[in-house]
Amino acid sequence: MNDHDAIVETILNYVEGWYSADGSRMGKALHEKLAKRHVTSEGEVWESSRDWMIEATGKGQGKIDNPESGLKTITILDMTDTMACVKLVSEQFDDYLHLVKDRGSWIIMHALWDYRSNT
Repeated sequence: MNDHDAIVETILNYVEGWYSADGSRMGKALHEKLAKRHVTSEGEVWESSRDWMIEATGKGQGKIDNPESGLKTITILDMTDTMACVKLVSEQFDDYLHLVKDRGSWIIMHALWDYRSNT
């Protein structure tokens, strides 16, 4: 599999894992030192870890009725041999994701997200 396809597969594990409450699939997408953040309109920073994401996914926090048809627009903004920047638009969120190639596999290292603007 080429790098482009491997990056897309990682993003699909992330978003479809979320949609289908598949914590194992989510876990495959995330680096052990994931830093996921959201800045509120009041300037508060919310942070999520890899463990929190896997647990919340497994509990069905993002589950939708038809995971295969859920919104998942993936745009690879830039990539090198070892890192990539991807925009993901999903049902509720806009994510900017930084991925690294770690031991031959693409995984999400950083995520900055906001609620989807719908514009």
